Amino acid sequence: MKYSRWLAVVFLCLPISALAFFKPVRVLIPEAFAVHCNEQNLCIDDLSQLAAAESLLNDSKSYLATQWGLAIGEPKIIFCSTEQCRSAFGLSNKAGFTLGSFAIAIAPRGWQQHYVAHELIHHWQADNFGSLVLLSGEQWLIEGMAYALSNDPRQELHQPFESYRQRFNDWYKLNAGNPLQHSLAGEL
Repeated sequence: MKYSRWLAVVFLCLPISALAFFKPVRVLIPEAFAVHCNEQNLCIDDLSQLAAAESLLNDSKSYLATQWGLAIGEPKIIFCSTEQCRSAFGLSNKAGFTLGSFAIAIAPRGWQQHYVAHELIHHWQADNFGSLVLLSGEQWLIEGMAYALSNDPRQELHQPFESYRQRFNDWYKLNAGNPLQHSLAGEL
């Protein structure tokens, strides 16, 4: 009986510890961290920036659908416009991150279409191939696809990301005649 009480305490403390010490998990309940979410799962810390965030999200989704045939859906996406929000979700120096198919967080510096599209591609990968693929899949494919298809304007990325992008582009040229999702299924 004594062990079951300790086990219950551990199970109760585990989610609280995760929220306290692993900040990216906070995207699961962003409203608890000073952001407001609408019906479309778009969350923002400064409501005066809502229209800009909606436009950026819609433009990014439209680009991915039109250019690459990627149907994204309605992911929960948190747009941070302040450093306080960026810190609350553990974005550190990142422009954004994707927590599997659960949610996306965008830092203040990530309010650009290619950054948002990059994270939406990761969300699409998780939705179509499973969240674990983002952690255990071939990085040249996971990151290379996100950098290549997001229309990232940087001529040269820091390594190893530039080599990932180039390897994906080379792979894509060999598989261009096949639907992207079908071609990727054989790789992931």
